[in-house]
Parts: sequence; C-alpha cells; structure tokens
Amino acid sequence: MMEHLDPYRSHSRWSDPGRWSSRLAAIPPEPATIVRAVSGLLLHPFIAPMRGVEIPPAAIDDRALRSVESILDRVHARDPRPLAAERPSAHRVFCVCAGFARLAASVFRTHAIPARCRVGFAAYFNPGFLEDHWVCEYRHGGDWRLLDAQLDDAAVRELGVDFAPTDVPRTQFVDASTTWRRVRAGEVDPMKVGLSPVGLAGSWMVVGNVLRDAAALNKEEMLPWEAWSVALQCGPGKELAPEWAERLDAVATLLGGTPDAALAERVYREHDWLRVTPTIVSYLAGGPVEVTDERP
Repeated sequence: MMEHLDPYRSHSRWSDPGRWSSRLAAIPPEPATIVRAVSGLLLHPFIAPMRGVEIPPAAIDDRALRSVESILDRVHARDPRPLAAERPSAHRVFCVCAGFARLAASVFRTHAIPARCRVGFAAYFNPGFLEDHWVCEYRHGGDWRLLDAQLDDAAVRELGVDFAPTDVPRTQFVDASTTWRRVRAGEVDPMKVGLSPVGLAGSWMVVGNVLRDAAALNKEEMLPWEAWSVALQCGPGKELAPEWAERLDAVATLLGGTPDAALAERVYREHDWLRVTPTIVSYLAGGPVEVTDERP
C-alpha cells in the first residue's frame, strides 16, 4: 500500500508563512541549508544566557508566538534582511524548540516536500535524561528523517553531538508514543523524562506529549505548555487512572514511529479525547490559564 503523504506537503494554519511566502521560498529545501537558516533566525531562550546573550525586554513574549507568519513578522521587525542571512544573536527571535520545528517544517512545505512536527524527548541535551523536545520530520527519498534546526554549529560543539542535525537517530530523539510504551514496559524511568532545567519530570510529561504529538501529526501544532483532555488529569504527584493508561497504550501502539497521514488521521478521528479542544489550558505564565481557540 502506498503511503499517504500529500497532507504533509501543504501548510497547516500554523506553518503557513502568509505574507512571507515568497521570502521563505528563497531558502532552498536542502536540509543542511534549512538548519543553518532557521538557527540563524531563532535562538532558544534557555541557550541565550549560556552564550552570554541577554534577552531584550521586547522579546520576552517571543516564545508564545505560534504561527510561522507571526514569527517571521518579528524576525523582519528586528532585521529586514533576507531570511537566509544569519542574524546577530541579540537580534534573533527567542523561540523554544517548537518554533524551530515549525519553521523548518514550513520551509519544506513551502517547497511541497512532506514535513511535520514531532513531539517527544531528546537524549542529547543532558546525558542520562530524556528532555522534552520537538523536531521536524521530513520526507527524504522513501524514508522519514528527523531534523533538529536548533542544532547549529555552536550547539553541536557544546553538546558533543556526533550525528548530523539533518538525520537525528531515533535512539537520540524518541517520539512521545514510543517513550510512553517504554515507560510502561519499565524500560525507561519516568523520573528521567521531562524538562530538567525547570525540575519537571514524570510519566505525566509523556502523557501530555502523546496528545501534542497526535495533534501535530494531524497538523495541529500546539505549544509545549498547552494541555487538554487527559493531560489535565495528571501532573506532579498525580497518577493517571488505569483506564486512561490503557487508552494511551492503544494509541501509542499505533502512533509510535512514523505513521502515515491516513493512520494518524484515523486514530485522531476515532479517539475524540486526543483532539485539541476549543478551550485549552496554558501553563506558560505559571498558569493554569484557559485559552479559547479562535480559528481563522
């Protein structure tokens, strides 16, 4: 059976560059070029202080930008040069990993190359710990490959990365569903999974990412601190009910690895609790704060 790829060739409402389409199209769809271009426009707010970069007051809310169009609005406001031009660190947009993944996917989709955001955990930031992370998954030949646009040359040196950022091994980035299955099998300690810089860890982090990855596979690219459905029923010190764990088991068995668009859509359609709700909860500002989705 031929894999269904067409949905990933076109933009979601969040990856659409809008008024910047022609400028984004000037970035060639060559994976290494995309890593250089995206990492030259964005800087992670956790990495900035490690490199001696002070985040300007006007950039404090950069991480809350969701759409590629809004990210590129801010890129242009700080430096109007072509998008392939690397910006000085202090002039970049300070997005978290989801922004890097979304912008990389947008470049691929602008050139009609299948691409999608994936949500899971990376092993290359903190040895022995699986860090909450997003990457871009893109079609290369007959395979899906993982690209981490956050891994610029400096990050590769700082982290001692020994693989190409355009082909991240799946032992180094583990999608959320596969992580859930490994936690359930006792292969991964849930207290070694989460966001170590802010002291968050546990199986509840995996639950939230299973929902966010399912949404991203259906081109609903949310933000890492947004939650809905079962993700609101668990948290630090709060166990997930056994019946919900079993439901997640079934979904994770189907969505782990590289599901095609038809499978991802079917799972999302048949499990209404997976789907993004009109009102979600954001924990960005220390929350929880309810946010109502206003669709265009």
